[in-house]
Amino acid sequence: MNLKALISSAALLLTLSPLPFASAQSDTTVYVFETVDSFEMESASTAKITGILQGEATPRTITAYDQYGSYDNYQRARICERFALISMSKPGQYYFEVKSGTRSLGCKLTRR
Repeated sequence: MNLKALISSAALLLTLSPLPFASAQSDTTVYVFETVDSFEMESASTAKITGILQGEATPRTITAYDQYGSYDNYQRARICERFALISMSKPGQYYFEVKSGTRSLGCKLTRR
């Protein structure tokens, strides 16, 4: 294989490489809670959260999950549980963001 063919192949691979990442990202759903009323770990990879979502007026329950359920993701879910407790202890002072999907379960706590 000559250098020109190698460069062409590398350029083609770099051009196509974002496609799988873009499709994987579409599997993720993000929920932003203004208040959290309850947080329940149903399993090592599934959390049930009840609260008021941003832009809504009534409480809603969502189920956030991680399809793979690895130990690292279980640890992330435990951190999410701590964030939910902080949000529950001071209603209205934080936004609690939950990311749910096939890649991982994640969360973020932001002061209002």
